[in-house]
Amino acid sequence: MNQDINKQTSKSVVRNVIYGSLTWILPLGLSFAATPIIVRSLGNNDYGIYALILGFISYSFTFNFGRAITKYIAEYRVSGESEKIRDVISASFFLNIVIGLIGVLVMCLLANWLVVVVFNIAPQDQDKTVSAIYIASVVIFLWMLSQIFTSVLQGIQRFDVYSRIFTANSFVLISGNLLLAYFGYGLLALLSWNIVVLAVFFVVFGLAAKKLLPEFGISFRFKREALRLVVRYSSAIVAYQILANILLLFERGWIMQRLGSESLTYYVVPMSLGLYLHGFISSLVQVVFPLASELKNEPEKLLRLYTKATKVICMVVAFVVASAAIQSKLFLYLWMGEAFAEQSSTLLILHITCFGMLSIVTISWQMTEGLGFPQFNALMAGICSAICITLMIVLTNDYGNFGIATARLIGFAAFFFSIFIVEKWFFKQIQMRFWFSLTTNLVIAAASAAVIEYIVVSFLPSIWPTFIISVFLGGAVYCFVLWLLKFVTDDDKLLIRGIFARSNVTN
Repeated sequence: MNQDINKQTSKSVVRNVIYGSLTWILPLGLSFAATPIIVRSLGNNDYGIYALILGFISYSFTFNFGRAITKYIAEYRVSGESEKIRDVISASFFLNIVIGLIGVLVMCLLANWLVVVVFNIAPQDQDKTVSAIYIASVVIFLWMLSQIFTSVLQGIQRFDVYSRIFTANSFVLISGNLLLAYFGYGLLALLSWNIVVLAVFFVVFGLAAKKLLPEFGISFRFKREALRLVVRYSSAIVAYQILANILLLFERGWIMQRLGSESLTYYVVPMSLGLYLHGFISSLVQVVFPLASELKNEPEKLLRLYTKATKVICMVVAFVVASAAIQSKLFLYLWMGEAFAEQSSTLLILHITCFGMLSIVTISWQMTEGLGFPQFNALMAGICSAICITLMIVLTNDYGNFGIATARLIGFAAFFFSIFIVEKWFFKQIQMRFWFSLTTNLVIAAASAAVIEYIVVSFLPSIWPTFIISVFLGGAVYCFVLWLLKFVTDDDKLLIRGIFARSNVTN
């Protein structure tokens, strides 16, 4: 194995951790500040509707053909077939326009039916909810087109540029929502702000893609072969995105219909923290997708990439889940108030655990797509969605929100085991020794951190300094125990030092 190339592959993973963090830290801080203000401004009822519409936007904007761009840019550059890149971009852009317009039409035609029949919105709220769906359809269309350009940046592995633009986009979007909520504007104004911001950053992402990729270009006179290639690769991706939409929209619609909009608010606020975790992890491991395309014929290097990424992500997830188990009630009390702490603390633990597992699955998911097998991901998404929806229907009457969150957790626990199928498939064996060592070390470290955090919150008053001190001490103990267990190897340290020394170097 070529040692220099191995180090470069690992450095790409660590470098992406740095750039990915930039797309998460500032938006997360702003979201923490904005959420209680928006909830208070809109009220629990309107915030439930707002969360329902955001569900459309959050899951539907990934419904596009941009993933093919990321894959084939990486693949064609390695194979020396760069002349094909323009056709792939053009075909993907064309398909996104067509599918996007169809999506806008369908959402607008079905808006009244969704509001009245599916979601059972109260009569006094139906008109504004229909208008919100109209706005959401435009937002989704703009997102679909923008992701053509973001896929280009990811395909050429310019995560530095992507992270700066994405962070600026998030900052402007969340800051605007915060100001609108603070001055008493309603949910339609908040959703309309999405359109303004997306239109501006659509242009910014497009200019960046054009500047950084010499082969960039969009023309509707592309080869049919490129269109067939994009459709063939993307069909499975579109399928699992539809399944993700069905699951989320069923979940939120089911809660709205059976338990009411206020219960949906108590459900989605802690769930948003799980989504933040998953978004953070996704930003860290997005480099796996183009690198897997490059390393498809080099299994030893691919295994190194996989284990390094898995190790980093599991280390983050284990600490977050352990802290959530101890801190959920205190955190929600300080952040959202006593009512949320009573109604949502258990839900927070379930959501963080659920999205923590999904975050770990993201690595094998990205690798599988990069190697050209999105059909497997679509199959697993279908199984997961079927389990979740079935159990949600069964458990709602007796357990309410708790039953729905438990159903989601069980479904994604089944999904988690797809990791081992992927390992057997691509590496000829399950990495048992790796997982045993990883799990043992992280359980010991996470349990130690949880004990320290529990002691601190048990003996100090329920104020923000207590929360901060307990998490800091828990994190310090967590890192110390991992150091004692030699969890971070000399090779890992070398790679981390190397990447910080080259932190200003871009591809």
